[in-house]
Amino acid sequence: MKVVNILQKINQVSVDPEVGIAIVHGAEEDGVSVSLAVVVDRIRPHYQKVSDEIYTILRGKGLVTVGSQTKEVSEGDVVAIPKGEVHSFVNTGQEPCLVLFSSGPKFVPETDRFFP
Repeated sequence: MKVVNILQKINQVSVDPEVGIAIVHGAEEDGVSVSLAVVVDRIRPHYQKVSDEIYTILRGKGLVTVGSQTKEVSEGDVVAIPKGEVHSFVNTGQEPCLVLFSSGPKFVPETDRFFP
C-alpha cells in the first residue's frame, strides 16, 4: 500500500506550461488515479480519449467548461467529465485553486491528453 499526502507535495511541483497547471501525483492503480491540480491561472482546453474524469474543487473558485456548458464552481463542488469532451478551467480567485481530479482508467498524460 502506498500513501501519498498531496498537500505536502504542493511546493515540490512546478507549472507545466503545456497545460497551465502544476500536477501533484497521488495514488494510482491501472483502473484509477487521483492527482491534485494546482491552478494558478487556467487549465488549457483539452480532452481524453480513454479516461473519464471527476474534478473536486478543494480550495478556490473558478469557471469550468465541459463541452459547450460553462458553470461557476467553488469549494466542495464536483464535476463529472466524460472522455471525449473538451474541458477547461479558469481560476477566478486571488489564490491558486486546488482541484482534485480522479481518472478512470488511470490518467496517462503522455498518451491520453489531447488539445483541440
